Amino acid sequence: MAAEVHPHLTVPDLLALLDSGRLVMASVHKEIRRTENSAPGRGGHLVLVIGRQGDMVHFRNQSGHIAHARTASLPVAKFAEFFAGRGVSLA
Repeated sequence: MAAEVHPHLTVPDLLALLDSGRLVMASVHKEIRRTENSAPGRGGHLVLVIGRQGDMVHFRNQSGHIAHARTASLPVAKFAEFFAGRGVSLA
């Protein structure tokens, strides 16, 4: 599997990678599993972003405490609150 490190990854760049068919391991705050709360910070935890549909980002979070936290979708703006602006894209 080919991988590329992105130490500076904007949200538009993340979306472009998804649109090109790549998966992205994105650095997010671990509390992304509790999206009903505001993000207490950014980064420190990895999720696998598997795609997007319109304004929704779809991702897998293996440490999610309940089913909908393990296989989740968020609006791009909400995902951005937790996103640290770095990741690894996978082909």
